[in-house]
Amino acid sequence: MNEDKCAKASTNQIIIMALGITALALLMLVSITGAAQSTNIWFHKGSELMSSEKYNEAIKEYDKAIEINPHDSLAWYNKGLALDKLNKHEEAIKAYDKAIKIGPRDSTDWYKKGTILGKLGKDDITIETFDKTIETNPPDSTDWYKKGLALFESNEYNEAIKAYDKAIKLNPQYSDAWIKKGRALEHLNKSDEAIKAYDKAIEINPQNSVAWSNKGAVLANLGRFDESVTAHIEGIEINPQL
Repeated sequence: MNEDKCAKASTNQIIIMALGITALALLMLVSITGAAQSTNIWFHKGSELMSSEKYNEAIKEYDKAIEINPHDSLAWYNKGLALDKLNKHEEAIKAYDKAIKIGPRDSTDWYKKGTILGKLGKDDITIETFDKTIETNPPDSTDWYKKGLALFESNEYNEAIKAYDKAIKLNPQYSDAWIKKGRALEHLNKSDEAIKAYDKAIEINPQNSVAWSNKGAVLANLGRFDESVTAHIEGIEINPQL
């Protein structure tokens, strides 16, 4: 009889413990769900304010979301976007760095950080940042193009051409990449190749006044003045501001 009572008491204790654990788990779930919902509310408010170009107010809402969940990489990323819009580039970089630390495989964060570093003239760091973008992202022509721009600004013209070629391989119709390749070739005194690059840009977009103007300048440097005048006229007809 005593053994039956002990067994029954033991069973009751197990049931009570199980119920306690279940109740605790439910409370934790409710707490987590509530926090997530609160984060979403502040995040969406921030996004609405971003759409209305109210960037300072948007940052306050993203900060509220981050206060609830400091590991919300999207809130950090959007805060970086808002700070960038306000030309607070150093603060924007810090926000992107937070997003990168939380989700280092998200190439968009690296891309935005690289773009801002380019604005700040930090070309060496920009190149490394675009390398990260390329490393964490499926091949993208824009990433290679941006890296080419950074390399060009660092006077690394051969490397810039390689980056532009990568962009062109991924998108043969990338007329801006052809133009920038032409500029890099000019700096290497490869005038004939530069003209070919500008011709390719013109073939893709005959209304590209910059390609016509750049071609005209190279032709003038080669003493091919009649052709140069023709190219410049084409460019001016498209864009009289040239």
